Amino acid sequence: METTILIFLGLMFAHLLADYPLQGDFLANMKGKNHIILVSHAGIWTGCIAIAGVLLGLDIGLIDVILLFVVHTIADYLKATNKLWYKKLDALKGGLLSDQLIHVGQIVVLMTMTY
Repeated sequence: METTILIFLGLMFAHLLADYPLQGDFLANMKGKNHIILVSHAGIWTGCIAIAGVLLGLDIGLIDVILLFVVHTIADYLKATNKLWYKKLDALKGGLLSDQLIHVGQIVVLMTMTY
């Protein structure tokens, strides 16, 4: 149980690092306007999560990496372009919470599939 918690905390640290300081203002502001920037951010995030997972002992394969990347890209696209449920949410409250719940859910699913 302790190992599972430590793996989760390690992946959460990688998530927070990639989704905040490694994203920066430029990527955050432009990812809804430029697909290359969106894909770049999703790639940085996916790489951080995948590398952290491998270093923490998870058996991460290509399918896992693809799923992390695709889900993160779609979630961030919807938030950055204010589509679907994001239209009804305040960007810094419900929108941010929804986005982060998706990403934390990705981490939980990844751990379930690879631990």
